[in-house]
Amino acid sequence: MAPRLLLALALWASYSSCSGREAVPSQPRVWCWAFRYPIAVDCFWTLLTAANSTRPTSVIATYRLGVAAHGESHPCLQPTPEATSCTIPDIRMFSVVPYMLNITAVHAWGVSSSFVPFVPEHIIKPDPPEGVRLSPLHGQRLWVQWEPPRSWPFPEIFSLKYWIRYKRHGTTRFRQVGPIEATSFTLRAVRPRARYYVQVAAQDFTDYGESSNWSLPATASVTLGK
Repeated sequence: MAPRLLLALALWASYSSCSGREAVPSQPRVWCWAFRYPIAVDCFWTLLTAANSTRPTSVIATYRLGVAAHGESHPCLQPTPEATSCTIPDIRMFSVVPYMLNITAVHAWGVSSSFVPFVPEHIIKPDPPEGVRLSPLHGQRLWVQWEPPRSWPFPEIFSLKYWIRYKRHGTTRFRQVGPIEATSFTLRAVRPRARYYVQVAAQDFTDYGESSNWSLPATASVTLGK
């Protein structure tokens, strides 16, 4: 067991022995995404805080490669001990052995832990594309352009593919096109004198993980002509 975790358990034991009534701590809710693949995996959690607690909750975040308990643990990097996120740097690509994340919360009323196994490629989820912009063209066409998310470090090596969804102002149903390998696309047969709302989503080119959330909507800046 990591020295920091042993120290935290000892401190909690000494505190709780001097306390009155104890409550059973709930486990942290933990999730991880590789939106900066292959640079890092970022993990997040939420904690249940007692209504009458004035003491901050400290979190000890560690990980190891492999699910065996005797594996060597490393710190998942936190900005502060009270942070609700941490980063696993220098991930091993295409490992057949999963990572195991351990999030241990040290509350005033107890200690609780969550263990989350993951394979980095399975949790790839890019951030949404950025800078979506529209340009009306002659012949009832609309040119859509965008940029890869800035958090995706090597788009020229680890390529992304994209989907577009769009709808006319006043309608509720989206149409969708894709996958698209470029960072621009021309929508054809759009209606004259109509205003369109367009969003773009990204996914790892090799289908690992899942698609990003949709980008912020962009609208045509001028009325389309015939």
